Amino acid sequence: MNKILVPVDFSDASSNALLYALHLFESSPLEVTLLHIYGTKSTALLMKNIDDVLEMDSERRMDELLEHVQKDYPDVVFKPKITKSYAVSSIAALGDSGHYDYIVMGTKGASGLKEVFMGSVAGGVVSKTSAPVIVVPAGHTFRSLQRIVLAVSDDPFSDPNVVEPLRKIALMHQSEVKVLHIADRKTPQIEKALTAIDDLNPSVDYAFGTGDTNRDLNDYLMTDFSGLVCLIRTKKGFMDRLLNESVTLKQTFNSPVPLLILHD
Repeated sequence: MNKILVPVDFSDASSNALLYALHLFESSPLEVTLLHIYGTKSTALLMKNIDDVLEMDSERRMDELLEHVQKDYPDVVFKPKITKSYAVSSIAALGDSGHYDYIVMGTKGASGLKEVFMGSVAGGVVSKTSAPVIVVPAGHTFRSLQRIVLAVSDDPFSDPNVVEPLRKIALMHQSEVKVLHIADRKTPQIEKALTAIDDLNPSVDYAFGTGDTNRDLNDYLMTDFSGLVCLIRTKKGFMDRLLNESVTLKQTFNSPVPLLILHD
């Protein structure tokens, strides 16, 4: 059974992410934890009264959401979870608990790193959790995953098991997998990526770009029409970590298609 964590704030973006998750994993037994986080910790009496109101409203809206989705997806196990805490740290901690196979989140599609600096929940979770995160652009409609793109750097990853969540989805949907290398020239290191998913018979495509990885990847996706893009965050040297994080987080808010973000 796939166990998915879907943070919800009852917005269109989070509802769309939930719908995407239900379509993505509908061919297998599925348990979805619907997580709603409200308020922040405070001992002030006024804040306590406000929190009581927020909690009651959260419970009401969660009940309405559950009634709606359970009727449409009777075979899915839904588990509501409402908590008073900080969103990023709570979601990241639950992802790190090992209880969930994926976190599926929506994003409103703000421009580049601006939303990260403004406190984006999706960007914060991506940078802090070790769990696979699927980020769904606002308004994106699920379509058949005929092709998945795995975009890699010159030195993709150190642990081949990092791509297991990608393999699971590709096998579930019988997807073609294309390894995309955006670089100034061909490099032999991408053989690591090919070997790790050899059983999926991946193809390779090179995009020799402008040096702006975010723009080059978006330009490629606008013509490739893939259903899902996989990016891998690495944890190597200090500079590599900063560069890879910047590209990954920037892509989180610009991608025209959903992203599967894995952590090496």
